[in-house]
Amino acid sequence: MPRKVGLIGYFGSGAYSDDLIEHVTKKLLLDARPDITFDSTLLSRGEAASNPDYLNSFDLLIHCGGSLLGKCTHYPIRDIAKWVDKVRVPLAVFGLGYRFEPDKEPLAPEMRERIRLLFEKSEIISVRGPYTVKHLKENNIDTSKISSLADPVMACDIEVKRYPTLLVGNVRDMPPVEVQHASTVNVQRFMAECYDWLIDTYDIPLMLVSFRHNLEYDNDVKGADHVIWLMRNRRRVTNYKPYTYLEAVKLLGGAKFYFGQRLHPTVFAATQGIPFVGVEYQFDKMLDWASTVGIDNVIHTRDATLESFIEAHKRVEGNMARLRETMPLKAAEIRATAKKIVELI
Repeated sequence: MPRKVGLIGYFGSGAYSDDLIEHVTKKLLLDARPDITFDSTLLSRGEAASNPDYLNSFDLLIHCGGSLLGKCTHYPIRDIAKWVDKVRVPLAVFGLGYRFEPDKEPLAPEMRERIRLLFEKSEIISVRGPYTVKHLKENNIDTSKISSLADPVMACDIEVKRYPTLLVGNVRDMPPVEVQHASTVNVQRFMAECYDWLIDTYDIPLMLVSFRHNLEYDNDVKGADHVIWLMRNRRRVTNYKPYTYLEAVKLLGGAKFYFGQRLHPTVFAATQGIPFVGVEYQFDKMLDWASTVGIDNVIHTRDATLESFIEAHKRVEGNMARLRETMPLKAAEIRATAKKIVELI
């Protein structure tokens, strides 16, 4: 009889990065144990908080997804204190990251308590990287049960057809409260200058790809519009909104070079051997991942100048060589963690 696994995370919201994480997580777990089935819809919407019978109908619960640790208002971490003590089946944390927001640190006591309860109840804990561990420790959260530092997308098996004829990028629309070291306008001007430099250097067009799908508000499309307006080469730029996460990642196959602000398109580019520079806009997501694979072609918004980008671009070749060594090791680590988690059943 198939064993039933519940994936708890920020899924179904139109965030393609989270959809990609869901895809990879399911594949890793199925590779380790083919006789499992999934439900990752209801648990993403908070219904679990008031339905202990539903929670305990699973054979295993896994809290996965993106940056759901920290001062996060998304389900399910917001309501974890309501449901975690009702769990009577094995629980694990798989690849979660910490969302660092300086203006909201340290965490409020109730938020620390939610994460403490989650970690106390979980039998296996894997998080994204050392920055996540650092921020948890700064909030006096016990990290002794963390056994792995790896982002699940490093083990992504989606293969895209490579036709490197474009520059590809991604831009977030960032309200000022989210930017610690520079104003939104300055960051957008920085992105525009870098994209102009790339177009001048490579002499090929640029496609900015949205990793959000929300019919009412798409902050990637809006952010890209602002950047394009500031560019000299705006006539050579396409602002494209895919309609599935698979379409979004497959567009990266056309990248001769990738430069963007969202973490998981950057990680995916790394899995495909696509040269890239990433932008850490504040939350320590990009630095968290980059530190696990030993690369330094990531720019923080505090260092957001064209000169810093050009210097990072010079380091790309060496960093890509390093990734060819470290990424397979991290992919193997995350697969081993997935195997240990399904063995809890």
